[in-house]
Amino acid sequence: MRYSIAYIMNVDWDWAKQRPHFLAQHLSRSHDMLVIYPYAWRRNNLSKNERNGVKLYPFFRFPLGGRFALIRHLNVLLFRVIASMLLRWRRPDFVWVSSPELFEYLPKRISARLIYDCMDDVLAFPANISRRSSLAASEKELISVSSIVFCSSNNLRDKLAARTGHAEKYFVIHNAFEPSAFLTAPGKIELGKRAGVYVLGYVGTISSWFDFVALIRIVDEFTSIEIHLIGPTENLEVALPKHERIKYLGAVRHGDLTVHASGFDALIMPFQVTELIQSVDPVKLYEYVFFNKPIVSVKYPEIERFSSFVDFYTDHEGMISIIRQYLTGGFKKKYSEEERMQFIASNTWSNRVSRIEEILALYAFPAH
Repeated sequence: MRYSIAYIMNVDWDWAKQRPHFLAQHLSRSHDMLVIYPYAWRRNNLSKNERNGVKLYPFFRFPLGGRFALIRHLNVLLFRVIASMLLRWRRPDFVWVSSPELFEYLPKRISARLIYDCMDDVLAFPANISRRSSLAASEKELISVSSIVFCSSNNLRDKLAARTGHAEKYFVIHNAFEPSAFLTAPGKIELGKRAGVYVLGYVGTISSWFDFVALIRIVDEFTSIEIHLIGPTENLEVALPKHERIKYLGAVRHGDLTVHASGFDALIMPFQVTELIQSVDPVKLYEYVFFNKPIVSVKYPEIERFSSFVDFYTDHEGMISIIRQYLTGGFKKKYSEEERMQFIASNTWSNRVSRIEEILALYAFPAH
């Protein structure tokens, strides 16, 4: 069945590609979708994401809304008028909301079924501490009026159920991998790999949860190792550590990631296991398996299902031990090619959207 969906994202379409982008692209193939997203005035952290087949509507907000209440209220009123006009014009079956931060931007009366896609524990972001109570109230109201609540992880589902109730509304839709995202022709990239130098690579957003102490431990312990970090930076509470063997490459085109990864000897996910991270199902781990390299990551319960592919550590000493084994053993993976291909085939965004469509069918009775 084909549905009309107003899909409201909380990040710019050209931000590092993540769950909202992939779901919007796949849903657009079978449904009448309008993707509404906030236009980011600072474009230096962005890349150029694919637009084919996706109807995009950027909405503009006055800058500094996070610092000044008057500007934030103006932004809310402006978007509420725009959203009201768009919803009256399109009369969607579903309105998809990717963050409780956007809920106050919506008109108070919506005839469509609301979907809340909870991909992170928004209350656990350090940047949201000062407004945690207001966000908690918005989230509680959003869940109350939503017909469906999708959660990206089991831990996230359990936390929402504990603090807001409505357990019958929750469906876990894990993150996934997008094969077609790596089929575009890569740009010309100079990898500059040198003999006797081994490269550990990271792909993803670099933010407050990043374990920079782990990076320094690695380069101090192993003089033959470089660390290459690919992705935008945001909400950092400390300065990026400066070291000649820690390279910050910034955001790159998604299609170029395979070429960059070909120059890595192993892939790393050095996170601090914060309240926020406990609920994260990292897209990067799915992509890391595709890149076909050894993978080392901090361990927490939500990602233990990756144990056939990832070498986990619980402290810095364990991390150093794993990397030392890579160096002495020739950077061998713990998984076979057959296991890799089976994992990729069963964890695509197409699989996830098929499950989403089964759930939407349960709530597709007319809302008008």
